Amino acid sequence: MSAVKELHTITTDFYNYLYQQELDRDQESLLESLTDFLNKRETFMNQIKPPYTDEEKKLGKEIVRMDREIEDSFQEQFTQLKGSMKQIQSQKRNNQKYINPYQNVSTVDGMFFDKRN
Repeated sequence: MSAVKELHTITTDFYNYLYQQELDRDQESLLESLTDFLNKRETFMNQIKPPYTDEEKKLGKEIVRMDREIEDSFQEQFTQLKGSMKQIQSQKRNNQKYINPYQNVSTVDGMFFDKRN
């Protein structure tokens, strides 16, 4: 099987994996599968050499289309991940303020300066 066909198969499998599951899946498993996908893809992309047959050109166009949709999905996931990280950081700050409300307060109350001497 040619490298283009293998790349198409891998891209199709990953595309189906992304869109058949729910959006709220485990982030860790998604990152692992993304890493595997990118590693496999890299090996086959290095093997692709011209000239291309008509079938390989057709598969290449389909790979590009799926790749754009995969990238859009990743951008959406990344935006959601950034939002949830900001929310977690905000919750941590609020919990710290609740536990110790006077932590960042610096006052000079109770000091007396004698100016006569």
